Amino acid sequence: MERILSDKNIEPSKIHTFLSIYARYLFYEKKSDKEDIIKELHAFMISSYPNYRPADWAVKLETCTKQADKYPLCKCKGIWVTERELQTIDDLNDKVLERLAFTLLCLAKFGNFRNPDNHNWVTYRNSEIYSMACINATAFEQDMKFHKLKELGLIEYAKKVNNLNIQVLYTDSDSSETLFISDFRKLGYEWRLYKGEVYIRCTDCKILVKNTNGKRKYCKSCGENHNKQKSLQRYHRGKTGNF
Repeated sequence: MERILSDKNIEPSKIHTFLSIYARYLFYEKKSDKEDIIKELHAFMISSYPNYRPADWAVKLETCTKQADKYPLCKCKGIWVTERELQTIDDLNDKVLERLAFTLLCLAKFGNFRNPDNHNWVTYRNSEIYSMACINATAFEQDMKFHKLKELGLIEYAKKVNNLNIQVLYTDSDSSETLFISDFRKLGYEWRLYKGEVYIRCTDCKILVKNTNGKRKYCKSCGENHNKQKSLQRYHRGKTGNF
């Protein structure tokens, strides 16, 4: 949490989820009262988003604050993916579907860790799932890919019409634990790394990035910050030398 707050590297599509987690963090870890939580959320938005308009976010910040004490923080070091689960995904022989299936599996297992009665359900929005799976797709294409996994008997939908949750049907805890996943930000890249593609973890934030030239050390965001810091250092050395 401290690292995220320091580099403020949060995708716009995930800011709502982050605010909810941050509010819970402030309540349980920092023992902040609800008035202070709203102030902290407000201060974070001011420092992180130049176009932030308090009036547009007032309800969201208040909702996150009110619900902060309802859901204790879940500290999960990671989840194991088993040999048979990996084989099931590998058998799809479709790179995009493999990334999607792997992402759904990891999210289902994380959900089971948070709630033993979860029964392999994934409750994330489609946009969040595809973002973590590192797949660019239209809403129609997203639905078609989910439908393909359903046809293959790998997922099932909730029975209620207005419930978009997905249940993963290919978990297999009886086979050997093979792959440990501790970072859920780029699950699609985690799968690609497992499949032998060349990725590295950013030196600063540890997120996975493709290492096309074999020399890369940073993700785009951290690389830009690193270059800015180097430029500032050169500037100050120049000013000192001219004094």
